[in-house]
Amino acid sequence: MPNRAHWSSTLPLALLAPFAPDGAAANWPQIAALRFEGNRITQEVTLRRELAIAEGDAADPAAIEAGRQAMLDLALFREVEARTEPRDDGTVDLVYRVREKRYFLPIPRVDTSSDEDLSYGAQLRWSNVWGLDHRLDAVIERGDFPEDRRRREERSASFTYEAPYLVGGRYDLRLSAEHLDRVTPRAGAEFDETFRRFETLVVDDRRSGRPRNGWLFGAGVRWQDQESFGELAPPSDGRSTALVGLASFRDQRFHVYSETGRRFDLRLESAASGWGSDFSYSKATLGYFDSTALGEVEDHHTLHWLAAAGTVVAGPESRNEFGLGGSGRLRGYESDFVQGNRYYYGAVEYLRPIGWDWLRLFVTAEVGGADDDIEGVADGRPYASIGIGVRVRLTWFVDVEFEAGIAQPLIDGDGARFFAGGN
Repeated sequence: MPNRAHWSSTLPLALLAPFAPDGAAANWPQIAALRFEGNRITQEVTLRRELAIAEGDAADPAAIEAGRQAMLDLALFREVEARTEPRDDGTVDLVYRVREKRYFLPIPRVDTSSDEDLSYGAQLRWSNVWGLDHRLDAVIERGDFPEDRRRREERSASFTYEAPYLVGGRYDLRLSAEHLDRVTPRAGAEFDETFRRFETLVVDDRRSGRPRNGWLFGAGVRWQDQESFGELAPPSDGRSTALVGLASFRDQRFHVYSETGRRFDLRLESAASGWGSDFSYSKATLGYFDSTALGEVEDHHTLHWLAAAGTVVAGPESRNEFGLGGSGRLRGYESDFVQGNRYYYGAVEYLRPIGWDWLRLFVTAEVGGADDDIEGVADGRPYASIGIGVRVRLTWFVDVEFEAGIAQPLIDGDGARFFAGGN
């Protein structure tokens, strides 16, 4: 069902006093009790921390709606409603009713394109762990990429865990680990290589207001190791231990079938040879996303603007760090069509429902390029493609969305390509 502004009151309008002559806020009834309904799994502490209103406060409709939206922004619920219930003494009970999603989700993973790339596997998503909005994600995947310059086969296993507001109601802990085995083409031959990565981050959530908006800052350590195997394999890269810094800005509203607002992400990594590392490198990546409602928010008719860029300085010269092309970015080109140690990307996306809010028409135009290719293939010039398809959001679960369609390259390329993928 469409996500409307769910706020109702059983109070007669006569109890809602007009603005005072001196300009002070209206004399709303006082909240005697704050209750939650429908939260079979989600703990009350998780819900209360999203509210700027509590027992003893005035039942200001604007503050009540702000709390409803803040709870909805957790993306844990299919619906959030608010209502007030009057008491005989003139106070009210404030009740928030939530409709929870399904939080434990084992799902198959399939990603394919017309250049015969195919990856498949299984994923376990556990959202709202312990009812505290913690999130666990485990993936096992295998891929075959016959036309990719960077890889032929891959087998991987990864694990991430995010625990918000662990210390003092402000600090998040983020952990991730990955093991990847790859068959890599090089000069007409192939060799095997293995990657191991581990990262731990602490994030200071400085967002304010309800709904929340503002900055998050994080710091941590990333450890990684690469080994090469086989007669024709180049020397192994070895190990690195990098310091990581994050800065993110969030001002986004979640509307079940769509979202509005913007976000910005900046990430920096740096490792120094001899300081727990076999080599030095510096890496910077940034991303930007903006979503604007075209009409009423509940129509889920939106226009998206996306931008991203990245660069790596120094480090092993055995591979390109970035790639564009395939089902994720520059959909009109084969997987990793352009590669390099510097890249840029921009896109505009148009989405509107087709009969149902969960099924939306998806139209996109993309541009991007890469430079500093170790093989000297990419020179930074732009490539562009346009695409049309559908995007499906399964609202029974947390953050499950996939898309499929056809994309046409506008500069070079090999004609229209099918794309499909999801998260």
